[in-house]
Amino acid sequence: MQNSSARYAATVALTALAPASWGTTYAVTTRLLPPGHPLFAAVMRALPAGLLALAITRALPRGSWWWKAAVLGTLNIGALFPLLFVAAERLPGGVAGTLSAVQPLLVAGLAVAVLRTRPTVWTLAWGVLGVVGVGLVVLGPQARLDAVGVLAGLGGTAGMAAGVVLTKRWGRPAGAGPLTLAGWQLTAGGLVLLPLTALAEGAPPAVDAEAAVGHLWLGGMGGLVAFTLWFRGIGRLPVRASAPLVLLSPLVATVAGLALGETLGPLQVLGFALALAALLAAQFTAPDLSRLFTRRTGPMTTAMTVTVLGATGMVGSRVTAEASARGHRVRALARKPAAGRPDVTAVPVDASDPDALREALAGSDAVVVAVRTDPVDQEFLVGTTVAVLELAKEAGIRVVVVGGAGALRSPDGPGLLVADDPAYVPAGIRPVAAAGVAQLRACEAHGGRHWVYLGPPALLEPGERTGGYRRGTDTLLTSADGRSWISAEDLAVAVVDELETPGEERLVTVVHRG
Repeated sequence: MQNSSARYAATVALTALAPASWGTTYAVTTRLLPPGHPLFAAVMRALPAGLLALAITRALPRGSWWWKAAVLGTLNIGALFPLLFVAAERLPGGVAGTLSAVQPLLVAGLAVAVLRTRPTVWTLAWGVLGVVGVGLVVLGPQARLDAVGVLAGLGGTAGMAAGVVLTKRWGRPAGAGPLTLAGWQLTAGGLVLLPLTALAEGAPPAVDAEAAVGHLWLGGMGGLVAFTLWFRGIGRLPVRASAPLVLLSPLVATVAGLALGETLGPLQVLGFALALAALLAAQFTAPDLSRLFTRRTGPMTTAMTVTVLGATGMVGSRVTAEASARGHRVRALARKPAAGRPDVTAVPVDASDPDALREALAGSDAVVVAVRTDPVDQEFLVGTTVAVLELAKEAGIRVVVVGGAGALRSPDGPGLLVADDPAYVPAGIRPVAAAGVAQLRACEAHGGRHWVYLGPPALLEPGERTGGYRRGTDTLLTSADGRSWISAEDLAVAVVDELETPGEERLVTVVHRG
């Protein structure tokens, strides 16, 4: 799954450019912009960039996204900038920088209530160490606390933390890309700042050549480009990975200070290394690291993160157990997941919610779609499959769709589908077989090479795990005894085998070896 890992790393790197560019704000502001007009600088950073994005995308919010964009723009920009300026004026830079480093911990707490995700000890421990590391870098002996400044710093940090979580929760409306979302929020934030700036600072200052360069950098790279990359990354990365990237902001500010002649002592160097380690460690989870040492059998040498959708069903539960037994890290997704193995992460998810699916699939190496409904719901089945395929294609994740035997060709005639052969599909279960055919057609229409549709034999039932099966392609198989059947346990073996040793075929089937 090197392709998936490479895509994930690229997403992290691009997202990291946003807080890295924000780390240049202090140096650019103090060196290039006229003093005494921080709110004007904030307006120039947000509003022109937002209007430019609107002109490029030519897309305005619709429906509920008018108020959602206003809320996110206020949290991420309109309220953040003034509060941070108040903190910067009333606190030493080191104290303000340390307060901003608390954001990953605030995001972890808010995610419990809003996203229903539970932070791990790993995430919380590295979050605390990240704050300690930043504190060692930027806190000096002159550090002093001011109640208003501390409240302002925490308020700005908490506001952006809420913005991160709500952006993850609401996602993006259909047809709106990251640039569109950035344009809406920058414009909304700039409009919030405009009257505040007029009341607090009066007439704008003169803009000379140096100030123009500063505004262009802060509004271009630090505004339009940074927020576009930031919202793109939030949509694709789990919050445990995206939130700690803000640690780059004070670290880059420190590097900028070094370039301007500042020096670091031994404790600051230690803090820098600790904060950087926390940032990198947050891109993994403890099981992700331990899997490098997992003893494996079979052709795979590295364990995967396998997400099973429909994990409480007959097939999904057995795929979960099989993948876990082979040393893979498993996420078991279901509307109401049941408590199971301690090495399996149970995740409650509504498969009809695209934002919830995106969050649940983030960081996966492979996804198994084993969704079934009783009675059959073809629209839900096809819609969920297409949604998973879209998200998986975007993230470079391999998908195994456990479909139905009806999509296979009948052994009684090359032009006859099993779904249309009464020898295998009696009238009472034709809707189920038809749903499986529609599911395969949706996969074929989607295209791509990142998925495989596995059609089981005519009879699938709980039984014994023998590990023995015969694999075919598009035609229903029968065993030596003439039956077309397999146990759900052995089907799970075949599913995990497809993940570990993928073939070139898009449609495959299996049968008990007999």
